[in-house]
Amino acid sequence: MSAAVPRQQCHVSSATSAVPRQQCHVSRAASAGPRYHDGFIIGPARPTGRRADEYHHRALALLARTEAEVQRQAVAEADPLQAEAEAAAEKQRLQAEAEADAQALRKEAQELLQRHEATSVEKLKFWFFEPSADHDDATPEEQHKGFFSKLVTGLVYICNHQQSELEKQHQELKKQHQELANLRRTVQNHEDATRALHSRVQDLEQAAPKPDADESSSAPSTRQLEQRVDHVVTMFGDISTFAAPATISKQLDTLKIEV
Repeated sequence: MSAAVPRQQCHVSSATSAVPRQQCHVSRAASAGPRYHDGFIIGPARPTGRRADEYHHRALALLARTEAEVQRQAVAEADPLQAEAEAAAEKQRLQAEAEADAQALRKEAQELLQRHEATSVEKLKFWFFEPSADHDDATPEEQHKGFFSKLVTGLVYICNHQQSELEKQHQELKKQHQELANLRRTVQNHEDATRALHSRVQDLEQAAPKPDADESSSAPSTRQLEQRVDHVVTMFGDISTFAAPATISKQLDTLKIEV
């Protein structure tokens, strides 16, 4: 009975001796994966090469997205300027086309007027009386037609000349209206700039420190100086009866003592 005890103890010891082996086995099994402590990996993790590749790919993707965003913003900023430039060019083109069309219409009207003038003068020439060998004197009817044809011919010349002058005046007035519109825009721009300048000056005046603080700070020193002057005058008494020392050194000494 007593001999069984050592064997039991030995069995127990052998049984208990299996615990370290089990613990070692568990520790070896646990050491096969990463261990965590307070949220941090304290054991071996994935290979570093794979993580570096993934980080490199993510960095390249982020760089590509950043470049795309920068290009998009550049295009968005350039679009208004480009649209404004295109609008200005289109406006100039339309103005040039309108001016060319107007010039062509004026030229065509001038040519039509000249043709009408030549046709009218040719028709009126048939009413002119030209003396011949058989017919020296004109009848009253021929005299009337001749006078009327000369009158109408003069009127045609005058009307055509006046129409040409009116066309020139119209062009001059149109040019003056354009210059007046440009001058009006310039004056408006100057007025806007003047108002902005006045507003800026008012803001600066309101933001500038007021002189009350300086006056209040300098008031004590001014009062002190006045008190000192009053004190010196009081000590001197009547300045007209003040007997000055004979020498300059004595005068300085006297002033030092009195002050």
